[in-house]
Amino acid sequence: MFSLYEGLKDEYEVNGEKHKVNVSFDNILSLIDMLKEKKLSDRLKLDFAIKMLFGKKTKLIELEVEQQLDIFNSAFEKYVMQGQVENTVKYDRQGNEMPSYVADTKQKYSLKYDAEYIYASFVQAYGIDLIECQGKLHWFKFKALLGGLPEETKFRQVLAIRTWEKPSSEKNAQEKEMRKLQEIYALPDDEESEVT
Repeated sequence: MFSLYEGLKDEYEVNGEKHKVNVSFDNILSLIDMLKEKKLSDRLKLDFAIKMLFGKKTKLIELEVEQQLDIFNSAFEKYVMQGQVENTVKYDRQGNEMPSYVADTKQKYSLKYDAEYIYASFVQAYGIDLIECQGKLHWFKFKALLGGLPEETKFRQVLAIRTWEKPSSEKNAQEKEMRKLQEIYALPDDEESEVT
């Protein structure tokens, strides 16, 4: 998880031994593309994934396949997915299940096909040349910057076009949309006591 006070920890411990993890944004994007490749067997994907995350000379490749799979799944969850949990049921203070809004499963953008828009938007908004940042910019930082791109950037404009829907004539449409947004941006329950 991205933290402002803990720093970025790019080590993964296996059997008491720490292994450096390559979580530069370009490596993670390559990893995601490789995992989608239909021409590669699952075994070959696992081999490539371990080497991409932990280096070509990693000794983790010598472990049993089941161990490698467990390590990869755990590292992928920690470093790529950042602990994102989907389909969690939320309850009100009386323990009643809260109504949930089904997330729109239609893909809104592609890190592969929207690469030009993303690149141009990073230069426009932050003055960051992503090509020059390859091997340097951490995946967590990349995702945070991508999510924070201003509306004026090309990438955000393209997203607005793709996600545009005809305004609803329903009286409570705005209220429903706001409730949906509140659920999306709500803090987890364990953050309630945090001092701001």
